[in-house]
Amino acid sequence: MTAADEIKKVDDFVADHPEMADDTELEDIKDIEEHIDFIVPQTDDPSTPAFSFRSVLLGTIFAVVLSFANTALSFRASPFTIPPVVATIVSYPMGVFLANVLPAGFLNPGPFSIKEHVLIFIMSATTTAPYGIDNVVSQTYPKLMGNSDITFMSALGFVLVTQFMGYGFSGLTRRFLVRPTAMWWPSNLTTIALFSSFHKVDTGAIAGDKWKMSRTMFFWIAFAGMFVYEWIPGLLAPMLQAVSLGCVFAGRGNGPSGVLSKFNTVAGSALNGVGFLGLTFDWTNIGGINFAQPFYANAVNTLGNIVFLWIATPLMYNADTFGLNEKFKLPGYQGSLNPVVNSAGLFVGNKVSSKFFYNVSDNYNLNLTAYNGVAPVHLTSTFTLSYASSFLTVTAALMHVILWYGKDIYRQTMNAFRQVRDEVDALDKHAKLMEAYPDVPDWVYVAFMGLCVVGGLLVSIFTPFNMPWWGIFFNLFLVAIFVVPYGSIYAITGVQMYLNVVSEFIIGLMIPGQTVAVMAFKSWGTNNLIQALNLSGDLKLGHYLHIPPYAMVGAQIWGTFINAVVSVGAAWYMMFGGGKLLDTTGWTYNSYQVFYSAGGIWGAIGPQRFFGIGSIYESLMWCFLIGAIAPVLPWLGNKFIVRSKYWHYMNFAIFFQFAGVQSYQVFVIMPFLTCFIGQIVIFYRFREFYQKYLYVMGAAWDAAAGIVTLIISIMSLGGVNFTTIWALNPNTDNVPLDYYCYPGASYTDFDCAYYIASGDNQLADGTPCNA
Repeated sequence: MTAADEIKKVDDFVADHPEMADDTELEDIKDIEEHIDFIVPQTDDPSTPAFSFRSVLLGTIFAVVLSFANTALSFRASPFTIPPVVATIVSYPMGVFLANVLPAGFLNPGPFSIKEHVLIFIMSATTTAPYGIDNVVSQTYPKLMGNSDITFMSALGFVLVTQFMGYGFSGLTRRFLVRPTAMWWPSNLTTIALFSSFHKVDTGAIAGDKWKMSRTMFFWIAFAGMFVYEWIPGLLAPMLQAVSLGCVFAGRGNGPSGVLSKFNTVAGSALNGVGFLGLTFDWTNIGGINFAQPFYANAVNTLGNIVFLWIATPLMYNADTFGLNEKFKLPGYQGSLNPVVNSAGLFVGNKVSSKFFYNVSDNYNLNLTAYNGVAPVHLTSTFTLSYASSFLTVTAALMHVILWYGKDIYRQTMNAFRQVRDEVDALDKHAKLMEAYPDVPDWVYVAFMGLCVVGGLLVSIFTPFNMPWWGIFFNLFLVAIFVVPYGSIYAITGVQMYLNVVSEFIIGLMIPGQTVAVMAFKSWGTNNLIQALNLSGDLKLGHYLHIPPYAMVGAQIWGTFINAVVSVGAAWYMMFGGGKLLDTTGWTYNSYQVFYSAGGIWGAIGPQRFFGIGSIYESLMWCFLIGAIAPVLPWLGNKFIVRSKYWHYMNFAIFFQFAGVQSYQVFVIMPFLTCFIGQIVIFYRFREFYQKYLYVMGAAWDAAAGIVTLIISIMSLGGVNFTTIWALNPNTDNVPLDYYCYPGASYTDFDCAYYIASGDNQLADGTPCNA
């Protein structure tokens, strides 16, 4: 059955149900079929082995290796996660080898199957650094909060319970986020393409037969090309990771040596400023998801980042929107309270604050005396707008889903209570094939969630990650509100949203000044949602590839358990056994510093002091109202101006999803160009190439870039580095990566004028300067 047949099936359904002629979900289904039918298997053999000795053995090995590697890499200045596609590639020849050498029977149920391969991927997909690790590192690492009462076992208990509770939500919401065809999870498409390349599957028809090369051969050619290329930005020419094009056009300026011009401070520099026109030529900063993401979603998100990052941030900085310079009577640009624009630090005057607001002897709660001595604490323009973005997104996401998908959610809910099959979901041919497998009943997910609640109560009461007992239940309530709206947007557009800001905002109002409890609640809320949606995406992958639901859930739970144990061990090694690696160039643990700063904002200081009436940032509270109103405008346009599916493409939740503070501000242009080339140029002009190769190419490039980055990181951990300093590999011990933005800087060092001005009479290498 082709995509055209599927679209006709939807049209026939609408003809029989005229009351659903304008249903958004049905419009989405017609669009989706053109993007997935040619890559997804159309048939299934239920006797194919899935949860086998081979899949468990290989999945366990890769879960251990990748969990350790990804947690270690999370301490990088620009964190990188090795994609599970790497495990998928490496495990294939290993699975074939085991099928050839193991004795037939339990150890070897036959040829290495696609279903075994998928389960290995699922176990490997759980190996990103757990969000709970952010809290562990922030509270444990001596250069952050430095809580010596936290032991390895208490940290492990906290990470385990925060990793598992979200799975219950995934199971209970699968009728909304997994079964509907409209919930297509574009992030899965490159993965499906990879499996279709390695295993012979009966996919939908491709438009033409011009391209003769097999997907497998094309994959390896694309993989080899990226494997060779990625060494250039990854090791030989790291300046290509972040090119501050604004500085190139504007020049260095005529200011003192080592002092950025105002333009480069705010706009030009991708490290210090907003990275106007910033580029990246490192595929790890782009990713294959941009080949699969709907173009409208990518374009709306890009437009939002341009507005927030390139327009609003410089305007706020230049206008001193919150009156910081006036409050502290500081003059002009060089005396600005925001000397750095792209920073997640908390500032006191024009210096980054440290631990002044923590009362170490009182469970790290607010030290009110110390705080009043330096208040008000303030943020950079970029960090301020990232909070505004979060406030806007929360209400915009709820309103968008209610307005455009509310009827569908209500219908699915009523059908669930009546225990009848949903008519729209029945249109999905994969749902028909999945009827061959018993589904995991709701009570299993409820029971699993109950066990996690008990574990959460024990951790909250008996470990340093303490939180009021009622916080566990309130957290469940909060996640229950957002899991379907946020999950729907993620499943339809590929844009993921998080609960970190809204969770810490609400709990910060309820228990102000209790730093540890707020940080714990944030970890619970954010990770519960992340895990719920991750499992939902995996269940959809299993839906497309016809994997038994029990096997999918079992693989996810086993992989998550391994990930929790290994990740805590890896974090412990990086903090206390990794030598002097941390705080060196490239290993500045930025993501953990952001979590630490947020603990100060929402925990110690509290949202009332930061955003309440009379505070510096009180005006940001209007963002909640603006976010709720904005999605109503395109909905009214569809209702009263002209009915069109394009109205619901104006998704303000995606528009408001501003990337915020980054290690390098280079994530605007290149991801958009990648999506434009894939979803517009190739889709409309080279349809056969799109259907046969595009997603395969994305998977190959992700895998190759991930493997190269892993090798380079292992070399870095072992002290092996490329030491040849040249224009594209500057000496970052002496100068920033974008040294060309700074007066008096070369790729080796600043000039003598810089050192003389700072009271030194010699260059970094000891060469004397003549004063």
